[in-house]
Amino acid sequence: MELGKEQKLEQLEKVLQSRTLQNSESLKAFLRFVVEKTIADRDALLKEYTIATEVFGRNSDYDPRIDSVVRVQAGRLRTKLQEYYTTEGKSDQIIIDLPKGHYHPVFNCPHPESVQEISTNAPGSPANGHDANGQAANGHEATATTGGHVSVEGSFARGGKRAVVIGLSALVVVLGVALLALYFSNRELRRQAASGDSILNIEDFKAVWSPFVDDPAAPLLVLSNPTVYRFLNEADPASLQQRAIQLAPEQTRSLAAAPEFKGQWTGGDSPRLIPSLGMYTGMGEAFGLYRLTDLFRTADKTIQLKQSRHVSAADLKYRNVILLGSIYVNEWTRRLPSVENFNYTFAATIENRNPLPGEEREYKPQFNEQTGELAIDYALITVKPNVSGEHAVMTLAGVFSEGTEAAAEFVTTRNHLAVLGHRLRQLGGQNAPPKYYQALLKVEVENGTPTTITLITLRALPAPSN
Repeated sequence: MELGKEQKLEQLEKVLQSRTLQNSESLKAFLRFVVEKTIADRDALLKEYTIATEVFGRNSDYDPRIDSVVRVQAGRLRTKLQEYYTTEGKSDQIIIDLPKGHYHPVFNCPHPESVQEISTNAPGSPANGHDANGQAANGHEATATTGGHVSVEGSFARGGKRAVVIGLSALVVVLGVALLALYFSNRELRRQAASGDSILNIEDFKAVWSPFVDDPAAPLLVLSNPTVYRFLNEADPASLQQRAIQLAPEQTRSLAAAPEFKGQWTGGDSPRLIPSLGMYTGMGEAFGLYRLTDLFRTADKTIQLKQSRHVSAADLKYRNVILLGSIYVNEWTRRLPSVENFNYTFAATIENRNPLPGEEREYKPQFNEQTGELAIDYALITVKPNVSGEHAVMTLAGVFSEGTEAAAEFVTTRNHLAVLGHRLRQLGGQNAPPKYYQALLKVEVENGTPTTITLITLRALPAPSN
């Protein structure tokens, strides 16, 4: 059956208000845009460039060949729609789908008769086949029915076989289409695998990673060591008990409800917290470690790993170093001299010492007012010479751990590397790309996960003088 505009919009709002899309503001905006443009018969606007600029805030110079934000977010939206319709929306009579290959949403009705009943089976409605007095619409008295519907046993008996044949034929067609789609999908995957399309074969990779992969020695990867507090327990020695912090009862109840604290405190009248030094790193740093390890494995390189608390000045003098985490969690990010244009402040912001037109003087993370969750973070990719000037130090750090994860993703995934490498080569002009630079990133965060990562600006840093 043909769905009306109101029914489509009603289903759209139902999906947008669902728990599945809760806190997924960018996906909500994406879904609303494509559905409303489709309903308004403005399908011509459902192009990757238009979606990137109008939904995801890309500039007019957006190039879909090097920035895959729309394709990535479309994949996430398809996953969320599938999750919604297999959970809280499994009883919905209208399904919104976003088929692969384009951004034109499709509305399906698995049970069109149910949608018909919802819109037409109101008491006294002529479309219901009866008037308000129970008379049939043709003026004759309705025959005995079950559940208020006219008996159609005779019609069903005459048309039953035909319906079965039509149903089986439709099933054969659907299966055939599914098999063809699976065949072409597998063929495309095999083509991509055989093409050897690796980030190691492009100039953009070299513009970012040459100092680290060209050095015969393995780079040193330094993990952050944030101070994390835990409940004091009976096994802790007296020296730790002396450093414990006393908590008020309401503070204890609030902390004990968090999953991270379950099993740490067994009760008692005097719950106390003690710092755990050198035991933990951030989630963003952990994801960054995974991405960097995988990248260097692809380049047939190994890395050496240390905690920031165990790194010495000699480590940073005689080798290339990658630091994960900002000044708040990584000791060496804080201790290295900072003379760059962009710097972290102890107010949990990034300062822009020399703003160019269109730039801000300070970049401050943003939070969801209702939940308090991080919504937007900022991160820096800084590559500068080490203290000897013979090696490079790369710092990948957000104001928060989510930004650190995003910075690591930006220098390890092909699409983001293409953006950064392309901009570096543009910055170098007729010369080689600058070896030392700073890249400022804006990171949209949903449920603790970086989603859209945008390169705000890129600045070259001077090479050390001889």
